[in-house]
This record gives sequence, structure tokens and C-alpha cells, in this order.
Amino acid sequence: MRGVCERASKTQVCAESILILHLVCVGMERHGSLPKLLHTSLEDYHTQDSLVYEEVFFDFGTVEKFVQWRKQVGLLGTRLTAGNFRWKIIFITVHSKVNRRDLFAGKDESGGDVAMEVEDFMNCIFIPTLDKVVYASTLFMLTCGHLVAFEESYMAMKKAIMHLRPEYTIMFTAPDFISAVAKVFVVTYSIQVLIQGHDLLAIFQDLLNISMDLRMHADVIVFYIRGLLAPKAPFGARSRTLNVTIPPSIVGYRYSWYHTHRRPWGKALPIRCPKCGAIRPWSRSKRAQEGSHAKARAMAASECEEEVTNAKAQVSTCLGCRSEVRTEPLCDAYEIQGDKFSGWIKYTICAAEL
Repeated sequence: MRGVCERASKTQVCAESILILHLVCVGMERHGSLPKLLHTSLEDYHTQDSLVYEEVFFDFGTVEKFVQWRKQVGLLGTRLTAGNFRWKIIFITVHSKVNRRDLFAGKDESGGDVAMEVEDFMNCIFIPTLDKVVYASTLFMLTCGHLVAFEESYMAMKKAIMHLRPEYTIMFTAPDFISAVAKVFVVTYSIQVLIQGHDLLAIFQDLLNISMDLRMHADVIVFYIRGLLAPKAPFGARSRTLNVTIPPSIVGYRYSWYHTHRRPWGKALPIRCPKCGAIRPWSRSKRAQEGSHAKARAMAASECEEEVTNAKAQVSTCLGCRSEVRTEPLCDAYEIQGDKFSGWIKYTICAAEL
């Protein structure tokens, strides 16, 4: 046999201007942060003018501090808007309260923590002219999952997204979110989307498949507002123009990793059996004989059509004492993306709406 090995004489990368904006609540650690990692992974592909990294601490816990924040943000927003960046990636690193799901805004006069309701927080942090920067951007919320675990805060966040209109918003559901588990996700995002120019939603599951640590730590929620920008032109000839032909609409998905022995229906089994105390004793989950999930829907991936199914609860049995744990999917339409042992459940948590 005879073969020929050839090397490409050139390659094409997406080197359009990028803004990385990191908004950090005062008092939080930012060394080794995901935004800084993203910036480092892109430096070899850009000049100093085409790749801009901004890190800003916020503290508007008092009226006086909020007045200062308004002035600071006004100048910052005007300067960044003038940059006319092709890509805008914004990270918000902030604590969330466990009992009320509010987000921390800073410190009061005595140095105590001040928290605000989600909608008020988003309106304060993205006041004019910074609200123009968040439009058509990609927004990462680096906070614990209390933000999306409760209906009130979840709906408030969704309302803020529809008002500010970032193109993508990514959030995580872990009650004690550890940003380090998302490092592979962020680096892969930089390569696949910002360098190679792929559409984020089209490769989102690919990013998750590579992120081995993230899948066991948290579900990932992504909101997408379609219709903000014109359809993408061929690679290398794209322009960030408004799309006036399609009215904007928002869709939301929740990606949950499932495993027959550890996470049936994407819900983690106890490390030890609550009855006999055995460590990781669970058998492969099986369909329960009784009970069904009334609102479950599975979408046929090959034909992109909905098929209504009666997805029964899964039962995991302890190999030691034979006690059982039952799990069921969420009450949302879903699509199974994987095999019979493991993969991703893609829940549609928000159908297209204006």
C-alpha cells in the first residue's frame, strides 16, 4: 500500500474583535477565574486591540455606593460600546442567598452583606450605558444554583434576560457551584465558538461531553434569544447586524447528565445506602412496574418530531439490603441524547416566546 501525508499550508480562524467583561462582587476571589482562563486561551489568536479583557468589582450596597457605581458604569459602558466588538462575553461572579435566592450587591455601612432580588440586581448592575454592552452578548452567571432552583428567582432571571436581551445566557444548577469544574467547558468554548466560529447551540452538547467534571457537578441551563442578529454569513464574511425580519423570541434548555448506575434521570443517587450504609451499592436502574410521568415527551432525533411517551420512574436497588430508590424526570418536554447507559437529557424548559 502507498499513502501520501500532506500538511495544510494555511488555516482560517475567526479573529474578529472580542470583549471579555468580568463583573465581580466585592469580597469574592477572582484568581484563576474562568474569564481569565478564557482570555489566556485566546491570546495567541489576537492582538491587544482585538482582544480586550475588563475586570470590574461592583459594590452598590448603599445609596452612596450605587451613585458611584452609576457614574463608573456610565463611563465604562460608553467606552466599551464604542469598541463595536464582534463578540461580547460577560461573566458575573456573585454569591446567592440560600433561603431567599437573592443575589449579593455588596456591603452596607457596617460591612455586612447586602442582597437584592434578582430582577433589581440585574437592573442595577446593567444600568445605562452598560445595558447596551450586554445586548446580543453571551452571559455566564457564575453563582450557585439557588438562582434557578426556585420558581420566583428563576422567573425573575428570565424576565431580566428578556429585558436585557443577551443572545445566550448560561447558568448552573449546583447548590454549591465550583467554577473550576467548568474550566474545560470554557476552554473548549473558546476554541469551538470564538476561534473556529461554530454556532453555540449546535455544538453545546459537544462542549458538555468533553467537560467530564462538570457533568457530575451540575446541570447546565442555556437561554437563547433568536432574532437579535442577522443570519450568519459564510465564515470570514460575517457582520454583527440587526435582524429586522424575525421578531426576537426566547427558548431555554436544561442539560442533565444521566447514568444508569449513578444518575438515573439525571438525579444523583446517594453515595451510601440510607438503610444499610453500603457505599455505592446501586444496581443498574430499571423501569418501575407502576407509576408514570404524565407530562413526559421524547423527541425523535432523526425526524425532529415529538413523540409522547409514558416514561415510567426508574428504580435503583441496593445490592446489599435490596432497598429501592425511585427517580423520575422533570415535568418538561425532553430529548434523550445518548445510549441506554449514559448521555444527556435535553429538557425544553422554555418554548419559543416573545
